[in-house]
Amino acid sequence: MKLFIYFLFSVLFCQHAFAGDVLFLDINNAIPEIQVVKAYMDKDKTKNDGPESRLVIVPSLETYSMDKRQRIQELTAIMNGMKEKNILKPGGDFPRQIFNLGKVIRWVKTGDQNKDYSLNDFLPELEDVLNNDSYDFDRVFISGHHGSDYGSMSAFLGGEFFNGLTVDTLKKLLNNSPTTKNVNSLILLGCKTAINKLMEREGIAWAAILPDSLLQFGFNETSPVKTDELNLAILRELLEIQTLIARYKNDQDSGINPDTILKRILKIKRGNRFLGFRFNNKYYQYPKHFVE
Repeated sequence: MKLFIYFLFSVLFCQHAFAGDVLFLDINNAIPEIQVVKAYMDKDKTKNDGPESRLVIVPSLETYSMDKRQRIQELTAIMNGMKEKNILKPGGDFPRQIFNLGKVIRWVKTGDQNKDYSLNDFLPELEDVLNNDSYDFDRVFISGHHGSDYGSMSAFLGGEFFNGLTVDTLKKLLNNSPTTKNVNSLILLGCKTAINKLMEREGIAWAAILPDSLLQFGFNETSPVKTDELNLAILRELLEIQTLIARYKNDQDSGINPDTILKRILKIKRGNRFLGFRFNNKYYQYPKHFVE
């Protein structure tokens, strides 16, 4: 009987050990990345590894359903193709077509061809999430194009949804929310998010975002585009590493230690990309590659 009670307690404890929620800031309409994260979480549910972690996406699926996200992505790809052709062959009809297609994209986003979705729409939704104390995030993903001013708090992210989200704004919001106090990993899916200037010095730029995270991961040069299979393969490996981190943090008998996790990170199949990350408050490059 005692053995049964112990077994039951162990099962219940293990179920509650890995129950952190996932926050995904989708600045770049990153449909494939969201699908990879969701598939991994669904796989965990089928293995009964614990209570269901929640995937919280901002902007939410209520703001933009997957169908609407897909339509925006298709139209944006057409527009980008027109812009490239206009550069190669200026003086044609492409400017008018681009202007008109821009109206269509804005209408799909907001229902108003003259009003685009903007940072001012995104921030209130993010603030609502971060003020909701029912969430307990242990993983944060941020997907977007990394803009200028590398190495400063005014460096910004942008993408298919909007532009202008600065590192400083993210620091103020993410670092001061009760929902993020247990975050173990911050994954930055964007170019040059982990170059020397941005992660090497404690408290500077991306190193200042959720600084108590065991892992802050990014790219030390250009990152693969969101649809690139290499990008998605790296993301899948990061999800496995996050599970290792959760086991290390929550299960003292797991046999996992920081060295185990670091070795696993350094085995990520990176293709021709340069990775950078802070782990356990130390900066690493994989492979070593200084970027201004």
